Amino acid sequence: DFHGIEVFGKSTAAAAAAASVASPADAAEECDPEIEFCDESDKDFDYKSLRSEVLDKASIGHWKAATRKLKQLVNRFETEDRKVDADVYVAVLTACLADRLH
Repeated sequence: DFHGIEVFGKSTAAAAAAASVASPADAAEECDPEIEFCDESDKDFDYKSLRSEVLDKASIGHWKAATRKLKQLVNRFETEDRKVDADVYVAVLTACLADRLH
């Protein structure tokens, strides 16, 4: 009995295997209790990546792309506790003053 699931082109054994779903309790039993998972990723990776994109665009004189990326940076990451660095604003303003696209 496949609980109302119609399976085409599969043998009944394969269809039964496809219809069965392991419960979370079964998955917990399979995990080794001696393994510890430790998240060592950089919490500020996205911020640093977007910040470097802004600085890259500003350094090559693409003021329009730099200002758009700066807006994304401010909207996504600026909070009361973390402000965007002044050097990022200065780099974008310098690119805007140079106006190398026109």
